[in-house]
Amino acid sequence: MKCHWVQKKISAYLDSELPEEEMKCVWEHLEHCGECKAELAALYGVVDILRTLEGMDVPPYFIVRLKGQIRDSVRPLPLLQRIRGIVVSTATAVAVVASLFMGNQIGRALFRSIAQTGESTVSETSSVLGLDTFEEFPDNSLSDIYDELVSGGNNNG
Repeated sequence: MKCHWVQKKISAYLDSELPEEEMKCVWEHLEHCGECKAELAALYGVVDILRTLEGMDVPPYFIVRLKGQIRDSVRPLPLLQRIRGIVVSTATAVAVVASLFMGNQIGRALFRSIAQTGESTVSETSSVLGLDTFEEFPDNSLSDIYDELVSGGNNNG
C-alpha cells in the first residue's frame, strides 16, 4: 500500500465513508506508517477544532461580501492570451477542414486511377488496401452520410 493512495483516502477513512475492504487496507497501512498516522492525527485535530466552531453564527451579508471579494479578485485575461486562444482555435479548425479536403481529393484521385485501370485492378487494389473487409454502412449512419457526401450522392447502396 502506497502512502500517496492512503493520504488521498484518509479523510474518507476518518468519516467512515470508504468501503469495508478499503477501510481495512488503510487501517493496516496506518499501523506501520508513522507519516500517514501523523497525517491522520493532524486531520483529527482539524475536526476537533471545527466541532468547537459549530455554534458560531455567520455575520449578516457574509456570503454577499465573500462573493463580491471573489468577483473583484478575478482578473480578465490579458489581450495576448485572448489573441493566442483565438489563433489556436482558428488554426485547429483550418487544419481539420484542410485534412478533410485533402483526404477527399486523395480519395477521388485514387478512385479515378482505379477506375481507369479496369475492373480486375479494382479488386486487386481493394484487397491490397484492405477495403474488401469493410461492410456496407448502416442506413443514415454518420459514415453512410459522409460516404454519400464524398461520392457526390452516387452510392449504389
